[in-house]
Amino acid sequence: MKTDNPKAKILVIDDDPDFRKIVTIMLESGSYSVITAQNSQEGKKKLFDEKPDLILLDIMMDSIFDGFSLCHDIKTSKEYEELRGTPIIFVSAVKEKAGSRFDFNPSEQGLVGPDDYIDKPVQPDDLLARIEKLLKK
Repeated sequence: MKTDNPKAKILVIDDDPDFRKIVTIMLESGSYSVITAQNSQEGKKKLFDEKPDLILLDIMMDSIFDGFSLCHDIKTSKEYEELRGTPIIFVSAVKEKAGSRFDFNPSEQGLVGPDDYIDKPVQPDDLLARIEKLLKK
């Protein structure tokens, strides 16, 4: 049930409209305020406009490394300095589609990774628990 006093503002950046819709319902049921973006370019604009408390970020959108690049920029770039502490959870369907997780290690590539990672399809209780944990830090 959505309340008039949301716990936190969450930005969902994902190119799958069905995922954005389902996750919005999940998050609103946990009293979160939800903003969505369909790609990293729209996500960047909404980051600055909305200043979310947490970001759910798809790994693969326009390119295979969109999520990794945006995450690294948020965590390290001067442009995102005021947003640097914003927790990021990667969400990915790679495991569902390929049978195993991404075999890409961000630190080996000189990139800064997310605060957490969750496989699609996401389970509501798991997602909400991970969000709560990161927001309490």
